[in-house]
Amino acid sequence: MKVINFKDGQFDTAKTILVLGYFDGLHKGHQALFDKARELAKAKNATVSVLTFPENPSIVFDKFHENLLKHLTSYDKRLALFEANGVDFLYLTEFTSHFAKLTSHDFVRDYVKKLQVEAIVVGFDYNFGSDHGDISKLSGYDTYQIAQVSDESGKISSTRIRKALLDGDVSLASQLLGYDYEVAGLVVHGEARGRTIGYPTANIETKNYQYMPAIGVYVVDIEVADTRYRGMASIGYNDTFGGENKTLEVNIFDFHDEIYGEMATVYFLKFIRGMVKFDGVEALIDQMADDERVARDY
Repeated sequence: MKVINFKDGQFDTAKTILVLGYFDGLHKGHQALFDKARELAKAKNATVSVLTFPENPSIVFDKFHENLLKHLTSYDKRLALFEANGVDFLYLTEFTSHFAKLTSHDFVRDYVKKLQVEAIVVGFDYNFGSDHGDISKLSGYDTYQIAQVSDESGKISSTRIRKALLDGDVSLASQLLGYDYEVAGLVVHGEARGRTIGYPTANIETKNYQYMPAIGVYVVDIEVADTRYRGMASIGYNDTFGGENKTLEVNIFDFHDEIYGEMATVYFLKFIRGMVKFDGVEALIDQMADDERVARDY
């Protein structure tokens, strides 16, 4: 897959199926669009292209809060998901105040017409331009609007996934995404208390603006140097020891190597319990033994 900054003007000249949208997380609802795009590309002997934004368009319209900068995937994971979904060319453009003022006619003229578009694929609720144009504004193109994808609880959406994560329901989040929710980061030194009680942890510090699941203890897998291990993760403040900083710590089962400075990816599989402040270290150790049994049996 080739990643292209749209303003650079280096457009591919092959005929292409263009998919439009923001695509935070590339969940099952989004994947339906790419299924159709691949089908069309095969039938029309075309490539698949996406025109999207690196950041949430809401930044331009809403009062700022930190969640506006957060994503369901890291930048690298998002690229990998686009490629896995058959995208050949990923065109990125900044969503700015200037961009937001473009009408649907302007958008078609300045963006869509720059590509050799054979067909366009959009979601059921897609609109664009300052005039909130619908697919009728794309009348010059063969356009496919994909129906809403739902489960027994309703529409599959990024909003539902974010809520599930903030509620600690990582199982539901992964179910809606179609893959295990993950957070990647650097292994750094922590307080080293875990090793003193028989549960050494890898402290993960992430620079990615991603949603972190709710405070609690989770069954996880962790990938280090292309090898995946089972473990249990704690997200919280180490209340028992009077901690003040929120941390992500992973006890990796049957693992004894030192991996400081290495990148690790944590895959959240199941919520075990909320965070508890214990009366003493022995009570904490007993609870962690129970947590480990749950995680190993998962």
